[in-house]
Amino acid sequence: MIDVLFLPKPISQNDTCVIVDVLRATSTIVTALANGAKCVIPVKTISQARGKKRENTLICGERGGIRPRGFDLGNSPKEYFDVKDKEIILTTTNGTKAISMVNSQILYAACFLNLHAVVDQLKNHKDVTVICSGQEGKVTYEDVLCAGAIVHELCRNDLTDAARISKELWSRSKNKNLSKLLMKSNHAQELVKYGFSSDISFCSQVDLYNIVPSFVKDRFIIE
Repeated sequence: MIDVLFLPKPISQNDTCVIVDVLRATSTIVTALANGAKCVIPVKTISQARGKKRENTLICGERGGIRPRGFDLGNSPKEYFDVKDKEIILTTTNGTKAISMVNSQILYAACFLNLHAVVDQLKNHKDVTVICSGQEGKVTYEDVLCAGAIVHELCRNDLTDAARISKELWSRSKNKNLSKLLMKSNHAQELVKYGFSSDISFCSQVDLYNIVPSFVKDRFIIE
């Protein structure tokens, strides 16, 4: 069965889960690992992130879209091209909070940047739950759209109603300009106000990277 959660909730199960935060946590996780980071360790709070500072580690993330004082990097994936062999400690408003709610046997990070790599990986799994991170407790268009793309590309019929809804959204949108679609979302408009309009275009690229981050113990790695 394929399920989609439009908002995160505490999960403890043996099924496979996929976390989606297109703007921008999972896009950042994918980009960092694709550019040679050793791992990305998501944490819930700024203080937890600062407490993990050590040699060869970058403290990264955002609150309200802005990089906290003293952090090495923010949450723009475009900042993660020069992170080879670094450990990334990441805390964000929505994405890392959603990740902390998931206690599943298998957890992958997905976005448009690694869409078909994730789809190919999921073909090996029977039961899948795609979890949209949302924004401060509200459903986000871009996450549901990406979840729908995953469901659509899996080409399966054993779908929950939520999975069908997200799939139909993607089916109506897949031939349109993805960057323009995402730009209309509430979250994207907030990022534009903070000066991150180029992030929307970057995160709209489909299959830029052929990797699937897996969550092992406390971190995302490429296995």
